[in-house]
Amino acid sequence: MSNTNTIFTEEHNIQTPCKLFVVGDPQVLLIQPSARHEEKNDGVRREVDLIAQASPTGFAMVFFDCVEWARALMPWADDAVSRDAEVGRHAPDTLRFIEHTLLPWLRERFGALPCIIGGYSLGGLFALWAARNTDAFTAVAAASPSLWINGWGEYAAAHPILSPQATAHHSLNTTLQISTPQHITTTTPIHLSLGDREEHCRNQRMKRIGDCVRAEHTLLCQQLSPTAVTLRWHEGGHFGAEAERTAEAFAWCIEQIAQQHLDTQQPESTNIGSRRNIFYK
Repeated sequence: MSNTNTIFTEEHNIQTPCKLFVVGDPQVLLIQPSARHEEKNDGVRREVDLIAQASPTGFAMVFFDCVEWARALMPWADDAVSRDAEVGRHAPDTLRFIEHTLLPWLRERFGALPCIIGGYSLGGLFALWAARNTDAFTAVAAASPSLWINGWGEYAAAHPILSPQATAHHSLNTTLQISTPQHITTTTPIHLSLGDREEHCRNQRMKRIGDCVRAEHTLLCQQLSPTAVTLRWHEGGHFGAEAERTAEAFAWCIEQIAQQHLDTQQPESTNIGSRRNIFYK
């Protein structure tokens, strides 16, 4: 299990403020949009600590600052989210920043490692949208994603997840590494989660979230495979334990990528055993 004392933290400004956490010898990259509410109670650092405790795999994780949360992440306009005319226009800009600035910067520093995109709420929605618009991401960690926005179901059905093509490499001092040139098509693991009280809220639009997430799970199982997708139900509503839920999603994705790597090396290997659940007591 990773030693949380080995976590290094750096702050950078790569077009936008970013916080970089490095745990051990990175074998996977994690990217997550962050906002002011995720900084409360040191939530970002706590999330990294929890991932490190749950996974034996070293990783580099970057949080990039979204000052205007809805503007940066909403794929299209929805008055139930915001009446700001700029909302729904800038998600492509955010994805371009990740693909053409942030990810190349990370890979120049750490190598051509697999990348997991993830987030909470609108961050989880953005992650699922982004993975339908580029094959840059090896897995998606979508915690309590805001899939209740107008038109999501129709959009998701018409735009399957773009699974990456990658070449698996193995060496004595690495547990997994995926780089280009590419020739092995991999299945993108997707972790969905939701609080069990989220669909019992008073807001008529938001209370659809339970059915929306169930529908997304069913759709992804059809588009990818049932073994590539998981849906985790947590106790509670939408607000609370954000770091714990998101950390669990990322840790699950890391484990799936590690398993895919083992399968390329040992086709008949058995599944990795379930990790101890350190997120909730």
